Amino acid sequence: MHQPLNILILDPQQRLDPSLTELLREKGDQVKVLTGRLPTPALIASHAPDLVLAEVASGSGLDLIAALQFKPTTRHIPIIAASVQAELEYELLDVFDFLTHPIDRQRLVDDVTLIARARRGQNPTICDLLGEADLERFQAFLVQHSGLHFDQGNSKILERGLCRRMRALHLESYGGYFSYLERFQDSRQELKKLLGLLTVGETFFFRYRSHFEALQHRVIPELMERNRLQRRLRIWSAGCSTGEEPYSIAMLLLEHFPELAHWQVEILATDINYQALRRAREGLYRERALRVTEAGYRNRYFIPQNGRLAVGPAPRKLVRFGYLNLQTGRYPAPDNGTAEVDLLFCRNVMIYFRQETNQRIIERVSRCLRPGGFLFLGHAETLQNLSEQFLPVHYRSGFYYLLHNESLAVRDEESPPAPVPTMPAVLPETPSPQPFVEPEVEDLSEQARQAFEREEFAVAEKTFARILEQQHDQVQALVGMGFIRANQERYAEALDYCERALGINDLLAEAYFLRGLIFELQEAWADSVEEYRKTLLLDLDFVMPHYNLCRIYQRLGRPKEARRELNNTLRLLEQAQDESVIPHSGGVSRAVFLEICREDASLLEANPPTQ
Repeated sequence: MHQPLNILILDPQQRLDPSLTELLREKGDQVKVLTGRLPTPALIASHAPDLVLAEVASGSGLDLIAALQFKPTTRHIPIIAASVQAELEYELLDVFDFLTHPIDRQRLVDDVTLIARARRGQNPTICDLLGEADLERFQAFLVQHSGLHFDQGNSKILERGLCRRMRALHLESYGGYFSYLERFQDSRQELKKLLGLLTVGETFFFRYRSHFEALQHRVIPELMERNRLQRRLRIWSAGCSTGEEPYSIAMLLLEHFPELAHWQVEILATDINYQALRRAREGLYRERALRVTEAGYRNRYFIPQNGRLAVGPAPRKLVRFGYLNLQTGRYPAPDNGTAEVDLLFCRNVMIYFRQETNQRIIERVSRCLRPGGFLFLGHAETLQNLSEQFLPVHYRSGFYYLLHNESLAVRDEESPPAPVPTMPAVLPETPSPQPFVEPEVEDLSEQARQAFEREEFAVAEKTFARILEQQHDQVQALVGMGFIRANQERYAEALDYCERALGINDLLAEAYFLRGLIFELQEAWADSVEEYRKTLLLDLDFVMPHYNLCRIYQRLGRPKEARRELNNTLRLLEQAQDESVIPHSGGVSRAVFLEICREDASLLEANPPTQ
């Protein structure tokens, strides 16, 4: 028998079996049931429960759970959610457990026992910084079971995900959570819940314009010519996240290739993150996701809906979503649509994996593609040292890969695409030759900046290099090249670019920020703090130095200074008027960054510094 708990059951629609109440009372627990209208967090707090068992549905039920987890008076209370909607499990990643109907009675008893064994009723503590030993342990587990790899450079993402699950489960140590993860990775889907917190990244429609230009003018016309007899086109978006990529592909096909209406067109979209897949199927997006979408696409393929934009029925019909783990899943496999693929998008997926994992994935991907099939990777990804089965094809400012087949000639940008006689309007007209005029440095600088923000690093690097050929002392290009070298982990070269820029202008805030970032990546904490302070002396409204200082101070055990810098970050974000990407944040928008910082602030509020 465990120590009795004060359990509050929220059952507004009276869907829970009344015998569950008797089951818990037989174990000695005090149980009170509230039905009818959902109570407020204040009313729930007045009952002083040790545990809340809540029957939830989408809408107000989810809002109540979120409120309970945010309010200082209730966020310490473990919550077990129960629902007839199984898909809500991956929307409720911060609850102790999620039970579907019919309720597993033994699992409910086990949950109550686990909660009773530990000390409950206290505010969750801030997780310790993820140490080297714990990092290595989770690294090995995640690589083995999912292929995802986290090193010192992206350990903050792992740390944040681990802390959220530890708070949900009321576990106080990484070791305790690791034992729970090992024990319940399958039976309670704990691994998938953790992965749902580690793999969500912000994306948007028609990301990497050069890829979609290549699709429209080169790749799709060629595939249509090849497949004209079969009249079939199979596309796979692997790592589709919240759906912007496969929907963008569908819209491009609808917009420019009407002949495909009489073909069998399949767009398979897969991801490892159940929460992202649910949002993709929902197909509702904020304005920010359409920030580079042309007006024609917006007007024809989106429908305004409650302040958001819903993907219309035509693109939806072309896309089929499904779960697939590229490390452990089955592919190629005819039954799940991953065999005989003509075109495969696998962009910004390999950044999560180690090289040996990526080699295995690319080898399997090559078997999914038909001979001469096309593979698109993210602009910062390459097949160098991974595979010799693919040949790069350059098109305008971007490139993609062709699965090698000796019967197919490999073309570069200058060679014309295969003719499509029935659709001459699809192919771009050949412009009259014009004399080449080198763009002005100011124009090139703007092009490079935009390419860098879009994570088109190869394009940005070439553009910065062109600037420096014309004007070797152009400081923004020097700093830009420094950021690119730092992103490539070529720190000595990055620092050299910093020194060159500061030698020309020693009041350049971005150069000091870059030096601070390089030192932080090398774990030279004191040097990093000094450079970030120099940055803020020159530009007090620069967001990222404040946030990076907060992270370093937490690592160094200086909570008061961490709180101060987090407050500075929040103040600047709240004062900002637009929804643009925060410079040097890795492509994070103001709204997303605010959410991250407010979560950090709520933890600091619950755990005030003692020094």
